[in-house]
This record gives sequence, C-alpha cells and structure tokens, in this order.
Amino acid sequence: MPNRLRILAIDNEPSVTTSLGFVFNPPTYRLHTVASGEAALSAISAAGQVFDVIIVDQKMPNLTGAELVGSMRERGVKSRIIVLSAHITDAVRQVYESLGVQAIFEKPFDIAQLRAAVDAAPGE
Repeated sequence: MPNRLRILAIDNEPSVTTSLGFVFNPPTYRLHTVASGEAALSAISAAGQVFDVIIVDQKMPNLTGAELVGSMRERGVKSRIIVLSAHITDAVRQVYESLGVQAIFEKPFDIAQLRAAVDAAPGE
C-alpha cells in the first residue's frame, strides 16, 4: 500500500469538497477540508498539522487562492500546492507559477489527472 498522503482542500463550495472526499478517501489519503483561506491558515498553524498536498480554489470570500498561497509561502509552507478553480486568467496563472504551484486544473476537472498530480507528492 502506498504511503498515506495528507491533503488539505480549500474550497467554499461544499459540492467540491464533498466530491474530493470521494476521490481522496482512506486508507490511501487523509483529507481535511475547509471552506476559507482563514480556516486553511488556522489548520496549517495547528500544532502537528502538516500536509503533503494543499488543493486551493482561486475564488473565495475574503482571501483569494493566490493570496492564500502567497501567505502560506511567506510562512514557509513547503507542501505541494495544486490549484483547482473555474477562475484562472493568464495573470492569475502567472502569479501561481511565481509562487511555485505544482499544477493548475480548471473546473470541471479530470479526476484521473488530479489524482496523478496529488499522488506525485511524497507521503508520510
């Protein structure tokens, strides 16, 4: 059995986080979902919370995905980051690339491609 990957998914649409729960289920994955950038920063700051992969939506209230990724990088978060969004412009794509995002998928996304991108991350 492959290593269990610890995944944090941030999306304010419950249908997306529910879908990700079906895609990334135990025992191969440990998925933690939150609905906002602020909740993601809290989860990352929590003692002992380390994620192999962080899946980020671009359009969220209060904090965009790009702002969230920038904040995570400033805090030294080294996790593999994957963007999953329906709101990707060329300018936003360039911002993500400058922040070291490993993959960007537009909604609707291909499950097999997303899983392959997640599985490329080292596990525990």
